[in-house]
Amino acid sequence: MIRTRREFLIRSVALVGALASTGIAVADDDDHDHDEDDRQRDRLREKVARGEVKSLAELRRIVANRVEGKIVDTKFDLEDDRAVYEFRVLRSDGRLVEVEVDAATGSILEIEND
Repeated sequence: MIRTRREFLIRSVALVGALASTGIAVADDDDHDHDEDDRQRDRLREKVARGEVKSLAELRRIVANRVEGKIVDTKFDLEDDRAVYEFRVLRSDGRLVEVEVDAATGSILEIEND
């Protein structure tokens, strides 16, 4: 009986330790993603300050003039040092349209679900 309890206790402690280390690894990965997002935002701000990309307000006006509806979401991506925004526009008919815009030129690259 004592031996069984001891084995149970040892296995329980080992399991808790294994689960705890998994949680730490996941948390570290989340921090890495957050740091990368911060670096992307910093690079974008620098590009806007140097005039290499248009401001978000200007890009929103371009999208609003091209696609009827309300902009409900905006995502930013920096691909191979090319700044691209994706706007989601909710039209009055209920359709959700995705508009991809080159942040440097303001050119609309793609309109999905139009």
